[in-house]
Amino acid sequence: MTAVWIRFRAELRSRGRAWLALALLAGLAGGLVVAVATASHRAATAYHRYLVASNSADAYVDPGFAFGGDESLDLGRIARLPEVADTQRTALLAVISRDRSGRPLYPVGPGAVQFFVPTDGRRRDTIDSPKLLRGRLPDPRRAGEALADSRGATALGVDVGGTVTLRVASHDTLWHHTAAFRLTADPRTATGGPLVTIRVVGVAASARSRVDGGLVRLTPAFYRVHGGPALGAFLLQLETRLNHHRADVRPFEADVRRIAGKRMYGFFEAGEGRLEVQRSVTLLARALRILAAVGGLAALLLVGQALVRQAALDARGQGTLRALGMTRRQLLALAAARAGAIALPAAALTAGLAFALSPLTPFGWARELEPDPGFAFDAPVIGAGAAVVLGTVLLVGLAGGAWVMGEPSRRSRAPGPAVSALARAGLPPAIGAGLRMALFRRGRVSSVPVRTTLAAAILAVGVAVTALTFAASLQHLLHTPRLYGQTWDFEIAGGGPPLEPAFVRRLVRDRALRDVATGLVGPVVVGGRTTGAYAMDDVKGALPPEVLQGRAPRAPDEIMLGAKTASRLHVDVGARVAFRSGNGRARLRVVGVGVVPATKWGKLGEGVALPFRALERIQPEVQANAAEIRLAPGAGRSAGLARLRALADGPSTAVVPSDVANFGGVAGMPFFIAAVFVAAAAAALAHALITSIRHRRRDVAVLKTLGFTSTQVLVTIGWQATTIAAVGLLAGIPLGVGVGRFTWALFAQDLGAVPEAITPIGPTALVVPAAVLLANLVAVLPARAAAATQPAVVLRAE
Repeated sequence: MTAVWIRFRAELRSRGRAWLALALLAGLAGGLVVAVATASHRAATAYHRYLVASNSADAYVDPGFAFGGDESLDLGRIARLPEVADTQRTALLAVISRDRSGRPLYPVGPGAVQFFVPTDGRRRDTIDSPKLLRGRLPDPRRAGEALADSRGATALGVDVGGTVTLRVASHDTLWHHTAAFRLTADPRTATGGPLVTIRVVGVAASARSRVDGGLVRLTPAFYRVHGGPALGAFLLQLETRLNHHRADVRPFEADVRRIAGKRMYGFFEAGEGRLEVQRSVTLLARALRILAAVGGLAALLLVGQALVRQAALDARGQGTLRALGMTRRQLLALAAARAGAIALPAAALTAGLAFALSPLTPFGWARELEPDPGFAFDAPVIGAGAAVVLGTVLLVGLAGGAWVMGEPSRRSRAPGPAVSALARAGLPPAIGAGLRMALFRRGRVSSVPVRTTLAAAILAVGVAVTALTFAASLQHLLHTPRLYGQTWDFEIAGGGPPLEPAFVRRLVRDRALRDVATGLVGPVVVGGRTTGAYAMDDVKGALPPEVLQGRAPRAPDEIMLGAKTASRLHVDVGARVAFRSGNGRARLRVVGVGVVPATKWGKLGEGVALPFRALERIQPEVQANAAEIRLAPGAGRSAGLARLRALADGPSTAVVPSDVANFGGVAGMPFFIAAVFVAAAAAALAHALITSIRHRRRDVAVLKTLGFTSTQVLVTIGWQATTIAAVGLLAGIPLGVGVGRFTWALFAQDLGAVPEAITPIGPTALVVPAAVLLANLVAVLPARAAAATQPAVVLRAE
């Protein structure tokens, strides 16, 4: 192989800069793609690693005011159960507070803030310990210091150093003088408990779902100084770590149920309640994977073509080398050496760039939860990415060299019927030439890539329309609550005391309210798994759930399953499922499959809906404490919602699920991806046009030899670009609409929402002039270069 080595060293001296430029191009493209892939992997695992680092609870037991008004459950006995490894007690205080603008804050609903205080005297949280973002942890000996998570700080309108004034209801006020406790009151003038001011000394990561809202952690000193058990609490929370974690949850739940008997309480399995957070972060990770895949494909197309062109240039002297005695195997070895000279530095740059960009990742919510921020060498992802770049550059370079080596000399082909028809159409010479150059392929080795150019144009338009369709369908979902199961305008489902009959009568008599349903939203067990249930009876009009198959449940033995719950249980309409609530059990008939809104016991599409009277029959001690309300047509929405907030002393507790509202805290992620898709499509179309026009230098030279003026050459190139864009539009728009609607249907079904796709007529129509304008703008510089072509120089080179 001495001849190969001698030739390679000679080429390295003469072409080393070109190879280095290609290596830099491939390395930069590969590094960016691998960095996005690394961000995806880091985001997907951030929440799990956060839970491990924070020593997260496995289950929560929550008796108290919010669960029927029973504080007699023996939490000490529960803490001594054999499954329990460690416990911690906190209380969710009943607090009247306002944000910096004077808006009342509530413990439930959009923008909710909950104030927790430890009640067991521990100086620091050992279970669900916070991750500090800025500031410091509060001193447990100081009653006036507090730690807010990022969502709580945003809702309060404060940061480190900010103060908040609170009126904490006393136990007596909350339990015996409930009417005197109004969350909409001014904390400074309200009575019934101590007025305190706290200072936020630190902000922590928010690891709670949108259903739970923001969190403010108070100190043990606060609890001690302001009355301890004399403070009113919505619930008393026992946070538990189990010996065998999730494996012990079911036995632990059974023991808690046995101890509780007929007492009302809440039981939350952490693995279920945190699904919404993980789901939101997972969607971000998926979006980043899609972005990495699209970026990788674009990089392969752009860098691959550059590598093939370089291989063709490097192989120009192969005839001379063959004449000097080099065999085909030696020529292939030389091609491999050239590819290796590009691949090795490209792979090294890929790994180095991905590592250098790692401090910028992950994004959004995952970045806040990341327990180990900063530089991170994700060996599996970065190693695999560098290996893919190395292998791809080697294969493309070697394949390009082999292809050029195996091609016979260029030869022309007879024009096809389409080109002949154009010739007979009597078009002006410049237009006819432009159409021929866009659609007619000449030769092989140095041929114009007509098919790949047209395919690139079709794919570019298709990708752009697909992205627009997906983004429009997402926007439609965000603005249509019915699609994610909320068929009402206002929801009261905070787990508070039972609804008073007088309050329900006021709702029924109110002419501005068309439909009212009352009942309960809470955890039940269906098919052996805990999930959320909407148990509602219509008291005015009708508020049926969003049904996909079958019908809404009406009889006491009927139930509707969320689409994802039905899929997980492998049941369909007509089947019966095991149902348990409290100590009551029944087998209910599935009469429908539909969309159930997200709860803290299950994500969107999970859960069940059934009549409240069916739940009463199974668990007689339950009481209605929730309501769903729909405004009458024509009633002023803003005024109606304001009246309901005043009447209910709180906001609507309905929240847009994190799955729908944002991608792991990056709300604009789908639109960013759509913009990247459109930009990638435009780049692909531009690259295809430039490549095609540059390959037509010989044709332009022939046209100028035949008498074409510079203006006619410009018109010819313009019609070539317009024709390519037109073909892309004719085939790409229907392709993009179909793919976009199909992709959205899969995505919506995976979310658990109604798969209702939207085709954006306006933006899609704008693709037509945009593509034509882009094609002609891209063609300007190559067209001017073509107009200045010197025929003698080009034809002599040919």
